[in-house]
Amino acid sequence: MDVKFSEYRFLRDQLILYKHEEIIPLKRNQALLLDFFITNPDGIHSKDVIMDAVWQDKIVSEQVVFQTISQLRAILGSDAIKTFSKKGYKWEIPLQNVSTVDVQPNIIKADKASRSLVKSHWLIYFLAVFLAIVVYLFQTFTLKEQVILHLVHNTKENSQNSANFTDLIKKSILKDNRFEVKYTTVNHSSRQSFHTPKLTWKLSNIPDSEWLLWTENFASSNGVFLNYGVSNGDAYWRGYVFGKTHEQVTQKLSERLIELDQLGLFTKPNIKLNISTMTSMMETSPNDPDLLFRLANHYFEVKQLEVAMTYAQKLANADESYGFSPYRAKAQRLMSDIYKVHRKYKLASNSLKKVSSILADTPLWALKYENISARAWVAQELHDFEKMFEILEQGLEFSQKHVNALSLFELHITYSILAKKAGDGHKKYAHLNEAQALLLKHKLNESNFAVVYYHFVIFTKDNSKALPYLEKILLLPRTIHNTWVIEHSTELLIEQYIVQKDFDLARSLLQSRPESPASLVLTAKLHHATDNKNEARTYFLKAFELARLEHNTHMAVHAAFGLYQLNSHAPKIQAEYMDYLERNALKAWLNEQMKKMDKE
Repeated sequence: MDVKFSEYRFLRDQLILYKHEEIIPLKRNQALLLDFFITNPDGIHSKDVIMDAVWQDKIVSEQVVFQTISQLRAILGSDAIKTFSKKGYKWEIPLQNVSTVDVQPNIIKADKASRSLVKSHWLIYFLAVFLAIVVYLFQTFTLKEQVILHLVHNTKENSQNSANFTDLIKKSILKDNRFEVKYTTVNHSSRQSFHTPKLTWKLSNIPDSEWLLWTENFASSNGVFLNYGVSNGDAYWRGYVFGKTHEQVTQKLSERLIELDQLGLFTKPNIKLNISTMTSMMETSPNDPDLLFRLANHYFEVKQLEVAMTYAQKLANADESYGFSPYRAKAQRLMSDIYKVHRKYKLASNSLKKVSSILADTPLWALKYENISARAWVAQELHDFEKMFEILEQGLEFSQKHVNALSLFELHITYSILAKKAGDGHKKYAHLNEAQALLLKHKLNESNFAVVYYHFVIFTKDNSKALPYLEKILLLPRTIHNTWVIEHSTELLIEQYIVQKDFDLARSLLQSRPESPASLVLTAKLHHATDNKNEARTYFLKAFELARLEHNTHMAVHAAFGLYQLNSHAPKIQAEYMDYLERNALKAWLNEQMKKMDKE
């Protein structure tokens, strides 16, 4: 039997889930759990009942139930399954059984009057449909507001060729009357705009209902790739088009913008490009490369790695043409990241070799820079430091042919980090200084200073000297590339305030942070430092549970060690947390924490 709920259809016999006509990949336990809830939608089910029904004779922990429910929520929405504290879980979405029923039409005898009545009903019906079509066409072609695009002219790339190409883009877009195009100026490069789209939007000072558009082209004898970005507040879309000539590629961009309008991207200001919006867009365009990549990336971020891999592989295999090269390269790069999470570094390395092969005869130097850094990181994970330094030096040689200040800055930062991991102090500081010099020489956006200050923090052995750099980082503009730096710096700053017993400053920073495993661990540490052990234990427990649900082993280990410390009076409980730590924590880190604990 098929069961429908919301926008989904679940084939119970085959354990297959559809989102309209798109198959949503499920692991077997996810499918069995979904089938259990659909079969028993009205009751509140305890963990034990669920374990018996889904896992049956297999021995599994309660954590597996938590994780599988969390995974289903990530796919179906957080409201699909409701938690009842100390009772269990209940299905919340209304269900509809779908079955095929053969209806044998009856032969109806009708007199002249009834036939006349039927005819009049049909006439009214056709008139209503005709009026609806007229109203729709009127609204579509007369009432629909134009999409206003502000085409960026970069003062950093102020050349006649750049200006001519920008004019060509404007002319191509204006061929369709649904768009109005204006020029706007920003004082940084296109590459910086791709790194800081929200900040670029903010600095452009354009009205909230209008969109910012910027481009970066990569040309060779084989044709022209155009990397474009559009943004409106928090909404940001990025993609590629290809053409044999500049005229062809600008026409392709115009056609792509029309497609995005049809997808609904420009329907309203500050559109939320969340999973619900993206899956809705997929109904209109199930093979759209940008949507496939966005969905793959979304599922990667929420730790649904099998689903992420499915979308990445679909994108990688969608088109073998030369013009599709950037998408195949980005798909293989994401597949490499997924392999890295699984610690399958050889497979990650193989994916990055495929990226190199895909990009080899293209002019896409920005993606080549990214691949160089990715390959160096994987070599480091494989402890092949000779190969790692070889790749980094090749990157510096590559930079002589393709000079870009921001990309070279990032390469020097990567070099500095990896040199530290390899124990090469000279290269560590030499490349950090090179990165800082590029920032100053080329007047790169101040948001890029976050990563420089951050490395001064992690390189110093005196935490008190790191404090001014941490405070500076929190004052910098937040971007998609430095958010992780600001978040981790905030955590380090709170920890330092706790060590220095500046509890009010620590509380003030914690109050502004959303609930997460990291914020819960820090709150627990603050209570522990102020000798409020019961509250500390409560927050460590909450952090431990949430971190494991989110597959965040790093924070789960920190929470487990806090619980180990707080249960010194209960050796059996301590033994349970030590077992978890020995299985999941790095030995060097655990030994260091135990030594600190002994000194205390």
